[in-house]
Amino acid sequence: MDKVKILIADDIKQNVKLLRVILAASGYDIIEAYDGEEALEKLKTEHPDLILLDVMMPKLTGYDVCKKIRADEKTKDIPVIMITALHEMDDRIKGIEAGANDFISKPFNKAELLARVKSLASVRQVVKKDETSVLDSILSSLAEGVIVTDGQWKIKNINQTAQELLDIHETDIKDTDLLTCLSRMKLSMPIDAVINSPEKTTDFQLTSSNSQHTLCSNARMTKMFDEKGNLTGATLILKK
Repeated sequence: MDKVKILIADDIKQNVKLLRVILAASGYDIIEAYDGEEALEKLKTEHPDLILLDVMMPKLTGYDVCKKIRADEKTKDIPVIMITALHEMDDRIKGIEAGANDFISKPFNKAELLARVKSLASVRQVVKKDETSVLDSILSSLAEGVIVTDGQWKIKNINQTAQELLDIHETDIKDTDLLTCLSRMKLSMPIDAVINSPEKTTDFQLTSSNSQHTLCSNARMTKMFDEKGNLTGATLILKK
């Protein structure tokens, strides 16, 4: 199973360092942000499984960030644990209203921190597994080859047809670099042109050079970008 990825957002670097040491030692993959705006940016590019969110941060408070997370269809289900030095009931109610799933108070209690993180991360992993299973089921029923990647071109979903057309024999290739797979093919245009094209959709042809039987496919690459023009994911559709 993939490592659980946790985004820590806190403007105090010592707090981030302490949390990173504790969580990384327990096998979690850690991403860091030091204000509310950076937290939202990392959320879009890194796709964390869980967020530890300080309440009092510059630019955007933890409450504001949590509200934006819950308002976005893509991120609304990500668990949020708010980190606070505040103990007043009104502050916790405000966090709940913003959409927080749980709270951790400063100074951190290591056992409590790990217990709360483990509980919410486990739920998130089950949900992600169910979502992936549904998508894999849909892709397997399609006649076309379909590949879905993240913003770093890592394969997140691929159906059997796509594996055959790309002459891929590995049984588990998720998180493999799609560009590495394409580099083994003969493309009708340079691979750099496909990757760097400013157009969202690029059509080209590819031919498998490794199979005993030559396989030719029409390919359509569709890229997805955020509002700043950063790649967030891509789909590749292959037709014989």
